Amino acid sequence: MIIKALNKSYGDLKIFEDFSVEFEEMKTTAVMGASGVGKSTLLNAIAGLTDYTGEIIKEGDISVVFSEPALLKNLSVVKNLEYAVSHAYPNKKIPEEKLNEVLEAVELADRRDALPYELSTGMAQRVALARGFLYPSRYIVMDEAFRGLDTALKFRLKRYFLNLLSMNPRTVIMITHDLDEALSLSDRVMVLSSRPVRIALDISLSSDKSTRLPSDPEYMNAASEYMRFIEASI
Repeated sequence: MIIKALNKSYGDLKIFEDFSVEFEEMKTTAVMGASGVGKSTLLNAIAGLTDYTGEIIKEGDISVVFSEPALLKNLSVVKNLEYAVSHAYPNKKIPEEKLNEVLEAVELADRRDALPYELSTGMAQRVALARGFLYPSRYIVMDEAFRGLDTALKFRLKRYFLNLLSMNPRTVIMITHDLDEALSLSDRVMVLSSRPVRIALDISLSSDKSTRLPSDPEYMNAASEYMRFIEASI
């Protein structure tokens, strides 16, 4: 995906001015930066949820995972998953084996007929992750999909995300304020500056995300580079 000369303003407030960036295909990029800098605006532009000028070049559809699960209350887990595809592609049906595969990946096979009110917060967010990967897209954008979760639950959800990604490779662009989340799940950490937005720090990670640990040299070096940047910015 390539973004060329992106411009976006809210009244007199200029968020992006001739902003350009390229996201490597089939890689995960974590987008970080101060609150209100324009991270969600960037994702909304990519997902076609806001107007802008400039060019976003992509090959394929986009699915979105928000910080809130946004499940349809009157539909079961499996019906919520089916609806995500049928709503966009009325004549396309998800193969049963694909549904089962994704439900197994997020450990919800035994809750397929449960309604949203019968699910815990973590279960509901797992459904949202599964829905994002079931949608026949090339790209997934995630807007703080693990926000507000306790440490243990966030750890499990990160594992589910990596399971889904290994089975269904996508180009992922995810917003987060959590450095560990960024370094654990991504191939690149991109830190945005204040408005008008530019890329203030760009860190690449080459090790396997599924086995990467905070004790790994690459992880530690990236964390140190980020902290030096933050300290220099204060």
